[in-house]
Amino acid sequence: MLLSDVETPALICDLDRLTANLGRVAGFARNADLELRPHTKTHKTPEIAKLQLEHGASGITVAKIGEAEVMADAGIDDIFIAHHIVGADKVERLAKLAERAKVAVGVDSSEAAAALSMGSAQHGLRLRVLIEVDTGLRRCGVRPEDAPDLARAVSSLPGLALGGVFTYPGHVYDARNENEVAGIAAYECRIMGELGGKIAPLVEGPLRVSGGSTPTAPSYHPECGLTEIRPGTYVFNDRTQIDMWAARPAECALTVLSTVVSAPESGRVILDAGGKSLAADVARRSSGHGMLKEDGAAVIVKLNEEHGFLDLSQSELRLRLADKVEVIPNHACAVANLFDEMTVVKDGEVVDTWQIAARGKVQ
Repeated sequence: MLLSDVETPALICDLDRLTANLGRVAGFARNADLELRPHTKTHKTPEIAKLQLEHGASGITVAKIGEAEVMADAGIDDIFIAHHIVGADKVERLAKLAERAKVAVGVDSSEAAAALSMGSAQHGLRLRVLIEVDTGLRRCGVRPEDAPDLARAVSSLPGLALGGVFTYPGHVYDARNENEVAGIAAYECRIMGELGGKIAPLVEGPLRVSGGSTPTAPSYHPECGLTEIRPGTYVFNDRTQIDMWAARPAECALTVLSTVVSAPESGRVILDAGGKSLAADVARRSSGHGMLKEDGAAVIVKLNEEHGFLDLSQSELRLRLADKVEVIPNHACAVANLFDEMTVVKDGEVVDTWQIAARGKVQ
């Protein structure tokens, strides 16, 4: 089947671009002497996670237990849940998962650690735990100065093994230029490296000092203070990563194939991909809700649930009814979670279909 024969709206993955993205960021990690543990919440697809492992990833990162269960079912057995597991039912699920896969999890409070300790000990396990540290995002995580105390508390609890510290420098998306991106990465490395040294005597096994993001991935270097990075969006890239100087349009592997269903006036057409296909995320600097792969000057300026308003006033494209176009979305992670499957293409031909098996696994 040709790409032009695919029913729309459809989620499209360009295999050549995907493979190039995997290799490029694996190279960043290798050159910086860092482990790569990519965040699979971007794609939620076991086939892609396995490709990441083939390209040198040491394991994977997920956001929720449901995602981890899907990946474990697919045979992936080294998983970090970079989230906080709270509630008796979730702790029980985590313990059962840890019986069949090598699992680590994040904490940022002694209360959460105590609950994990009880659940793990009841199953005769020793669950690896990383302390989350807030290095500027102001989301989850303890203050850097409080991390050693929490590390001591975790290391004293039965059923738990302290593995290290982790952070997410998500405030990098507020950076105004590439120098600020590099500065945020440098601060992250300094703070986390210092903490790693302080808690190292309490750690069982290899010390993990985990951080990173897609925009900061090129900024790390050997002996920077981290031991691993967890970028996610790099696998596809999107319009936000273009705005963050982290990707070029030709490096965007994920698009939404859409059909022109109405052409009410010159310079404006309506697509059959709306908010339920493209999500409502805005980019960091660009306006609108996505741009065409065929011409970046053609922008989705408005979304209804099933309609995308495409502005062609700045584009040389002349689209007619039934024409098909590919939209580069603002946020690939949100869009991938809207579809049951993605169509894999190479040189304009469909070569595979991958089920997005962890789609909707938000528990």
